[in-house]
Amino acid sequence: MAKNNNKGFSLIEVIIAVAVFAILIAPLTAQLISAINVNTKSTKKQYAIEKAEEIMESFKTANMKGSAISIPDGNSTGNYEFGLDDSQTQTYTLPESAGTVDYHINTYSCSGISLGGEYEKYDCTVTVNDIAHAVATKGYVWDANTNDLKKDGSEYVRLTSGVGTVRNLDNKQSAIIAGATYMGATSGIEGNSLDNQAAAYFKDVKVDILKGNSVLYNQYLSGATYLDNDSFQKTTTIKVSKTLSGYMVQCFVEYQDKPSFNPIIKAYTNGIASDTYKPDGKYGEGIVYQKEYKILPPIYLLYAPAVCNGVYCNNDYIRVETSGLDDDEKAKIYLFETIASIDPKYEEIICDTLGVSSIDSLVYQSTSHTSSPSSVKVYVNRTGDDTKGKIEAYSNFGTEYDETDTTAIKVKNTSDDTSDETYLYDIHVTLTDSNGNKTEISGTRGK
Repeated sequence: MAKNNNKGFSLIEVIIAVAVFAILIAPLTAQLISAINVNTKSTKKQYAIEKAEEIMESFKTANMKGSAISIPDGNSTGNYEFGLDDSQTQTYTLPESAGTVDYHINTYSCSGISLGGEYEKYDCTVTVNDIAHAVATKGYVWDANTNDLKKDGSEYVRLTSGVGTVRNLDNKQSAIIAGATYMGATSGIEGNSLDNQAAAYFKDVKVDILKGNSVLYNQYLSGATYLDNDSFQKTTTIKVSKTLSGYMVQCFVEYQDKPSFNPIIKAYTNGIASDTYKPDGKYGEGIVYQKEYKILPPIYLLYAPAVCNGVYCNNDYIRVETSGLDDDEKAKIYLFETIASIDPKYEEIICDTLGVSSIDSLVYQSTSHTSSPSSVKVYVNRTGDDTKGKIEAYSNFGTEYDETDTTAIKVKNTSDDTSDETYLYDIHVTLTDSNGNKTEISGTRGK
């Protein structure tokens, strides 16, 4: 009869086996722990890099003029406040007897920035050097690669205009025209809009015409609706010309009455009265904006569709005259319909220049209109073939374009604007964790 072998491992054998296993597993455990640590550090580093890049992008669009900069925290819970800790002013001597410019190296800091799943707290400093900004105000371009003024061979590259730099330069270098749509933030915008002034003017003219015919005038006084369906046409002209010391930007506004009652039409045709209205302006009849600049500025026109008798007019006309510019110069025009969405990068400079907190407080918007602004056709034209090629236009709304019209301007969308192509600021971001480990990235605002 066979016997079962129930003999097990001896204690010595177990101890030897455990010892051998420990010897074998130790390197693997060390490697595993090392891999976990490396992965943790890598993840942490990636979080830091992403946050530093996020902060960098926010500073690229921030208003650099303030003593503090507020940026979103990225968690939709609030903002990070970067205070100005240090500001150094230095002087750079320009060539060609152009004098000197002062530039600044500003350091902003913020503590308590949360990162990662454990919400570890970091300190952050951002250093901004605006020497490129400073030399650009004098018409030069800074080269980040050489850390000096940009050259083409032995010649210095010059900015022939402020185009491509204005959003990040001193706001005084931009022509922002609000006078074509309102008469002043404190003057009672609804009652003092140019549209309302034109409507009141034409009404007085037409009533005077009716007074010449006692029957028609009495019928009008009795409630005849001779004027109720009338409209007008508004033409806004932007003129850019050269002066002895720089450039002049002007904006003219003119209204032409479009009556529906035949006796009034005949009176206009026969020259009994004028069908044209030019509002009184500070600089002359019909001139709602006039300013001189040292370099050719980008031009921002705050546009609102014309309203007559509570109805948006069918057509609006915007004209641009640049015949006084040299052949190698180009005017850059931005047309902003103020009841449409305006990109914050444009809104900031507009509000800052005009001293308001919101675009809404700037521009007259009719509260009584009975039609949609989207029904208005806006035509943008040159004043003649001699200006062809000297205009680049952008808008935040749709405009009409007739390819058969040699004076028509093809207006691009503001999303196609590449005005940040000029290099303006050096920005350096440093994130420091609780152990003193640093993550640093550098970039520029503009190219």
